[in-house]
Amino acid sequence: MRSFRNCWHLWLLLSLVSPAMADTQQPPEHMVYLRTIAPGIEQDIRYAGAHNFTGHPLDGYAASECLLSLDAAQALARVHTTLQAQGYGLKVFDCYRPSRAVADMGRFATEPGDPRKAEFYPRVDKQDFWRLGYVARVSNHSRGSTVDLTLTGPNALPADTWTPSAAQTDCTAPYGQRWRDGALDMGTGYDCFDERAHTANPTIDAAAKDNRQRLSRAMEKEGFSGYDKEWWHFTYATGAVRKDVMDFPITPLSAHDVLGNSQQLIVVTSKNWTDVQGTAQRYERDGSTFRKRGDAFAVVVGKNGMAWGKGLVGVEPGADPVKREGDGKAPAGVFKLGTAFGFEKTANTRLSYLALTPTTECVDDARSAHYNALVDGATMSKDWNSSEQMRQEAGYQQGIFIEHNTPASPAAGSCIFFHIWRSPTSPTAGCTAMEPANIAGLFGWLDPALSPLLVQMPEAQYERYRDLWHLPQR
Repeated sequence: MRSFRNCWHLWLLLSLVSPAMADTQQPPEHMVYLRTIAPGIEQDIRYAGAHNFTGHPLDGYAASECLLSLDAAQALARVHTTLQAQGYGLKVFDCYRPSRAVADMGRFATEPGDPRKAEFYPRVDKQDFWRLGYVARVSNHSRGSTVDLTLTGPNALPADTWTPSAAQTDCTAPYGQRWRDGALDMGTGYDCFDERAHTANPTIDAAAKDNRQRLSRAMEKEGFSGYDKEWWHFTYATGAVRKDVMDFPITPLSAHDVLGNSQQLIVVTSKNWTDVQGTAQRYERDGSTFRKRGDAFAVVVGKNGMAWGKGLVGVEPGADPVKREGDGKAPAGVFKLGTAFGFEKTANTRLSYLALTPTTECVDDARSAHYNALVDGATMSKDWNSSEQMRQEAGYQQGIFIEHNTPASPAAGSCIFFHIWRSPTSPTAGCTAMEPANIAGLFGWLDPALSPLLVQMPEAQYERYRDLWHLPQR
């Protein structure tokens, strides 16, 4: 990240004509939205808004989305999965950064005005950002391999909602006093241009040191290397190192972005919003389209039918129903498929697999920090009053977590699975159930490397979005 102030204007001129800069308006094929790979990772993309050291949204951030190279995104998903097993998680602040945004930072550092100095750099002159290593002349973020992130967990203070009128508090202030970003105590806030933000700074307290070390160990295990002046900054260093910087703008995630990366689809449709019976069909990508894999099979959904859920693709529900906690409705939308689970110790599946124990629970208490998560109730301090005891439900002998409402919004619905049905006419509390042979077939067929997705909705809604989203014909 290091650069020199007296090189700035020369670099800015050269960057406008550099042949190494990929300045197309569309992301290259190797770049993906993190939300399509790991929707459980929280996102707070600071440069898409004004809560950053410049006090304004940076050029090129037309949406609050994290994009990374596919290999970096997949590695980050593995980090998140490992941390989840320990009761922790990730929140990203910045990922791919258009080179025009780097230039925007440079302009800010040479122009008058310090609208957010009191929070982000109270002891630093902004003209020294380059010399001190806090702002880059050419950023690895623009190569798609670098991410700024933090650690979440059960002892984190809840996140505040930022507004331009929010009081500015020094980013090095004690944990309970500085801006609350929903993360654990890392010693300083994000983008804190101060020596206390240096990864190995000895003046931070023991809890913050432990959290930094936990984050660094998890990231390094999957091939990320840190930056000594910023505890939040990691670059994926495994595989081919891309030398070119990119300048395409960050735009909202579309259905095409989501479905274009998927090689496997499961399409579930019902006759209407209130029907409890439906049909599932598997598809595999064949060039730019999908072809059917095997025969369609019967499923049952929620006892009150379906409602639009919180998935990878946003829709305007209009007069259509919207999924809520406890409504007895299965979620409609496009969803990533997560962990497989079951009563046996092992399973024939390439999905990550969780062997259920008598203490495995799925938390459906919307007030809990573990809402919509599978947890081991014997090893965690309980902050919930309601959950599903997974081993007590015969239908969970084999199941797959459907990543609806991930990350979880309170009361938007929880604990949605594929699982074994009681009978072809017995609906669920909101899951999608099928006969044992078909859930076993999904176990053997699904491959996380092929980005499998569930597309689930009534027939009329499917036809409405089929051409727009490039969905296969049923």
